[in-house]
Amino acid sequence: MGDIVINDLRKALENERKARLEAEKKLEAYISQSEQKIKALKEKTHSFQEELLQKDSELKGIFENINDAFVLIDLKGNVIKMNDIAIAMFGYNYDASKPLNLMKIVHPEDYEYTLKAFQNLVKQGFYSKYRSRIITKDKTIKTLEVNCSLVYNRKGEVTGAQGIARDITEEIKIRELLEEQKHQLDIIFNNSPIGIVLSEEHDDDFVFANNTITKMLGYTLEEMRALTVNEFTHPDDREVSRILRGKISSGEINNFTQEKRYIKKDGDILWAKTIVNSVKSPESNLKFQVATVEDITENKLAKQKLIESENRLTSLISNLDSAVLLENEKREIVISNKKMCEIFSIPMEPMELIGLNCLKMLDDTKHLFERPDYFAARINKLIKDKKVVLGDELRLIDGRILERDYIPISKDDEYKGHLWTYRDVTLSRNYRKSLETHKKRYSNIIANLKLGLVELDRRNKILSANNNFMKMTGFEEEKIVNKDIRDLFKKEKIIEFIQQRNKDKKGKKSGSYEFKFINNLNQEKVLLVSAAPNFDIQGEITGSIGIVLDITHIKKLESQKEELLKKLEQRNIELEEYAHIVSHDLKSPLRSISALTSWLKEDYGVELGEEGTQNIDMIQEVVEKMERLINDILNYSSINNDGAPSEEIDTYKIIYDISKLIYVPKHIKIQIDKNLPKIKADKVRIQQLFQNLMSNAVNYIDKKEGLISVHVKEKKKSYVFSVKDNGVGIKKEYHNKIFEVFQSLGNHKDSTGIGLSIVKKIVDVYNGKIWLESEEGVGTTFYIEFNK
Repeated sequence: MGDIVINDLRKALENERKARLEAEKKLEAYISQSEQKIKALKEKTHSFQEELLQKDSELKGIFENINDAFVLIDLKGNVIKMNDIAIAMFGYNYDASKPLNLMKIVHPEDYEYTLKAFQNLVKQGFYSKYRSRIITKDKTIKTLEVNCSLVYNRKGEVTGAQGIARDITEEIKIRELLEEQKHQLDIIFNNSPIGIVLSEEHDDDFVFANNTITKMLGYTLEEMRALTVNEFTHPDDREVSRILRGKISSGEINNFTQEKRYIKKDGDILWAKTIVNSVKSPESNLKFQVATVEDITENKLAKQKLIESENRLTSLISNLDSAVLLENEKREIVISNKKMCEIFSIPMEPMELIGLNCLKMLDDTKHLFERPDYFAARINKLIKDKKVVLGDELRLIDGRILERDYIPISKDDEYKGHLWTYRDVTLSRNYRKSLETHKKRYSNIIANLKLGLVELDRRNKILSANNNFMKMTGFEEEKIVNKDIRDLFKKEKIIEFIQQRNKDKKGKKSGSYEFKFINNLNQEKVLLVSAAPNFDIQGEITGSIGIVLDITHIKKLESQKEELLKKLEQRNIELEEYAHIVSHDLKSPLRSISALTSWLKEDYGVELGEEGTQNIDMIQEVVEKMERLINDILNYSSINNDGAPSEEIDTYKIIYDISKLIYVPKHIKIQIDKNLPKIKADKVRIQQLFQNLMSNAVNYIDKKEGLISVHVKEKKKSYVFSVKDNGVGIKKEYHNKIFEVFQSLGNHKDSTGIGLSIVKKIVDVYNGKIWLESEEGVGTTFYIEFNK
């Protein structure tokens, strides 16, 4: 039992010994490994320490040499470390015993903001571009921009914060100044009187345009951006503008100036001086094109007007009837004209004289004058005195007389030259002499005129009167001069005269008036007065001139004429009545003869035989002609100039009816123009007129085939009718006598009777005209012209 225990103990001890040996081996191996690890760790620690020293040295170098302020603070804001730049920035020295608390130098207005920023830093671990104001030791306010991060210990705990601060106080001031300047520049830019446009480098599209250019063109900025420069450039200027802009884009030129036209929104044209400049990058690449646009429309129009005015002035001077010569202060010719060359016989054109010295021209032309030396000396004196002289008279050896004006020209009291004008007054001087001679002659004529002449001032006072006026009024000249003309006549006559004159003015009648009065010699006079205003040189009315004609004798004759006309009218009435009685008395026996011959022919025709019957026919024919003659005499006596009833009549219908009414043999044809007009006249008279002409034509046609034609030709204010036949014609010597009463035509079988005289009288009633064209043996054409 004991041995078993002992054996068990021995086994246990052996096992323990083996286990201990095994453990010692493992421990030795572990110790060996540990020693190796410790050795490696020591090596690494040494290397890390060396590296740490190096980094610490590098950080110290960075810390000491950094350009911005570097600050290390604890979590309470106390400065643990800061570099020299920070010391200079804050104005406080670093003292570990009395650390600076940054929260105490933060500007009061930024304190809450700063506190929140620090809280965000703790949450996020970093904070970028934090800005805040601080108050330095010398009470200066500075604005800082800080980039900061948290600082941790080895345990990973936050121990503080570090930051790099940059003083941006001046930068903010500069930026604010730049913003203000930009604002001011925007104000100037948008209120500039010159339009400014910014466009892309190689494009016509707008980037920007100021208010001025939009107002100039009438577009909004948005509307302009939707357009290109080319679209509102005038078509005539587009090509030149495109070429110049292309040269800027290619770098061939940096700028250009162009006067061009723009089309405004309302369609009007804007003239503008456009200056385009290129804006390049530092690498000399084109970035933008900047254009300034100055409205020169008014200047352009004014320039055009000035050019037109200069052209008109040049044309005026060139075509003046006076010689013009403008000299500068050096006596060089600036302007001259054709008249100058003509008057002084200068064989040059006016333009060729410009720039020449007048001294030479003076030597070349003074021989033309009667007193050449005086002419030259006078010119020199006028130029020396520099005073205006007008109407200087000069006489030339060829008899001409010139009038010369000298006008000095100054600017700002500085003498710049002078102007000469020469006028040929030979004709006017001779005319003046002639006028004076004629004036004397006409004064004598007026004084002895049968017309009365009186001159009045504006107050109707007599200035002068001729002898005839004195005789008409019965006054003497010295007694009426300077007296009111109205005082020479009775008041009621003057009132009557004025009323008549006003009445005539309203009726737009002429300025001649009849004036009946009793003159100073108690003679009854009738005067015809005509008055006209009298003007002075300036065209102002100074009075009036009256011309008076004594028509007393004419008025008496008119009175006698009226009495004679009344008597004549009565005699005509009596004559017409007598003509009716005579015609009736003459027709009675004719009718009896006509009846008796008819009975003879009927009852005794067989016994009388052929010859007797022919004799009876001849008696009846003569009786018929005698009756027609009596009717014509009666008609002629009844035609007068009194107004007959007027109506619209169709001349074609009247003439057609006549052709059916009168006897027309079978061998004669009548042609009537269907375009004959309708006229206003007395139907009976017109019918009588054409019936006489057509009957006359029928009677005197001797051809186997007769022709009568009636036509009309319309004129602007009249109608010309024609009645043409192919009869025997009328001898030329009778053409002017044919319309006389009872005029016999030599080659006619019978007298034309009173028929054509009646025609002439009817034509005269209507103020018409009648004439004829005729050739013996060929025919006759009568022309009658009536006003429309």
